[in-house]
Amino acid sequence: MAAVRHRQLEANGISMHVAEAGPVDASAPAVLFVHGFPELWYSWRHQMGYLAARGYRCVAPDLRGYGGTTAPPEPTSYTVFHIVGDLVALLDALHLPQVFVVGHDWGAIVSWNLCLLRPDRVRALVNLSVAFMPRRPGVKPLEYFRAAYGDDYYVCRFQEPGHEAEFTAFDLKSFFKLALTLRATGSSVMDLRKMQTYSKQIELPSWLSEEDISYLASVYSKTGFAGGVNYYRCLDLNWELMAPWTRAKVQVPTKFIVGDGDLAYHHPGVKSYIHKGGFKRDVPLLEEVVVIKGAGHFIQQERAQEISEHIHDYIKKFEAGVPQPLRVSKM
Repeated sequence: MAAVRHRQLEANGISMHVAEAGPVDASAPAVLFVHGFPELWYSWRHQMGYLAARGYRCVAPDLRGYGGTTAPPEPTSYTVFHIVGDLVALLDALHLPQVFVVGHDWGAIVSWNLCLLRPDRVRALVNLSVAFMPRRPGVKPLEYFRAAYGDDYYVCRFQEPGHEAEFTAFDLKSFFKLALTLRATGSSVMDLRKMQTYSKQIELPSWLSEEDISYLASVYSKTGFAGGVNYYRCLDLNWELMAPWTRAKVQVPTKFIVGDGDLAYHHPGVKSYIHKGGFKRDVPLLEEVVVIKGAGHFIQQERAQEISEHIHDYIKKFEAGVPQPLRVSKM
């Protein structure tokens, strides 16, 4: 793993903790990594090492509300405009006019919107786990989740004021072991009440170490979970704010990767959307869809080498600017 440098940068009115690896000279191609929930820059440690060793400048911030980055108290300070604004300001602070972007989970959602709002700043996109979700004028996001999974679904429960306090009932090491390794389905995902009653011994898989768990637990013990939960509280607000972009297309060259065991791949209608033309309609420059057999949600950690190679294989061709036809792979 390449040496990781850490620093604080002022961007968009907040202080951002940024992890970097690889060369810093202006000629090096840069990759911006965007993490999800409940994660940190640390989720990208393997990809940063892999790409840094191949001459890429790797930049992985803790997003607003996470880790060493400012966490405003108001839920309304976590709209897609705030988060995308943070990333654009970060690129400006680093003097990076254009970057490759790699996102996962909530970071994928943020990355889709970064490409939608500022395609000029993105050379190409590799998104993991969460496909583009076009705005549905007649259905708010929370209405969709309640209809699909009921009021006890974690996205719905996160709307309750103070719900983030329920995380404090956990031993955080046990929480992260459960959150990162259990294969939940449907409404059982991130069900804190069920997680609290889980009594079996958790054996870590080969891709996750006690050191990894300790790092996450130590950071979240200081910050809490309110910042990450506030992203979910802005779902309907984002739906309102993004009305001018209804039916807008993502005009950035894109590769999408998902595990066939990822719950996000099994949301109602998602497989059909990805494989039957909807995805390509909304992301016209979508060049490849990869479905990795046996992989779960935290795919960049679970299949670190494979994902690193997929990212590199895609972005390296932009050095020569060679376009590629759409390919669908099941691995």
